[in-house]
Amino acid sequence: MAKYKEYRDQFVIAHLVDLDNPETVTSYAAHLSRMLGKGVILLHVSDPAFHSPMPEEAEARMQDIKQRMMETEHLTDVNYAALKGDTKSIIDALPLLLGGVVAVAKVDEDAPKSSLLNPKTLLRIYQNCKIAFLTAQEPLPYGKSLQRVALTIDYKKESKEKMLWSTYFARFNHSVVHPLYYQYTDEGLKYKWYANMKFMKKLYDGLSITFVPYVIAGKKSFVDLPALDFAHRQGIELLIAVTTNEKDVAEWFIGTQEQRTIVNEYHIPVLFVNPREDVYVLCD
Repeated sequence: MAKYKEYRDQFVIAHLVDLDNPETVTSYAAHLSRMLGKGVILLHVSDPAFHSPMPEEAEARMQDIKQRMMETEHLTDVNYAALKGDTKSIIDALPLLLGGVVAVAKVDEDAPKSSLLNPKTLLRIYQNCKIAFLTAQEPLPYGKSLQRVALTIDYKKESKEKMLWSTYFARFNHSVVHPLYYQYTDEGLKYKWYANMKFMKKLYDGLSITFVPYVIAGKKSFVDLPALDFAHRQGIELLIAVTTNEKDVAEWFIGTQEQRTIVNEYHIPVLFVNPREDVYVLCD
């Protein structure tokens, strides 16, 4: 009888939609694999809704991608899964289905809405995902290793979700963490924001994490937009963000913050966390 394992193996999921151009996904997946000490699973979903290749064709192409990835990225634990079904249902089940702890996906602002590369379509597919997902517009630049990461600390309780993932980059990637915040004038919002800042300092101090905060110009909503401008000027390589839990009236008409940041003029990748009670975390 096999020995009982307290924790299941966990993997970085490289969600490959464009099998002809996998480098954006594989470069970030490889970096997260080395950073977290996890294996990689190349995932392709054959979904009639997106006119995807059938599993047999996808498997043959992913075998080649796996081989190139192992040779160029010097990884040993790379596997692939070609599944057929509803993409959203499979993404929702990633933690249990494939032991996923973080996913990587490519976005293209010029992709049609019928494509999973379309940013709004991708966000819709991942809106209930229980693991963090990193979105990127282009491959990780040569020589870059996500040494500087940023997150915005606002008055919402969801800020804590971002703090947790920032600690992984600080602990396992030796990244410098930059909490960015707006100076609130409203006393009620300031009180909530200050509570988040106290929580963050306690968390970082407990893990001996050095952080460098900055004040950014902006408004109380859509604070990630000026954060991207700041990140570009300061050479920050990744923004950690949360998706919108509940839309207000304005967001139903003008779109949510993540719809405006997932693709950006600076091509800064964004790691999103869906705010939910059952979000999966690393077994470490």
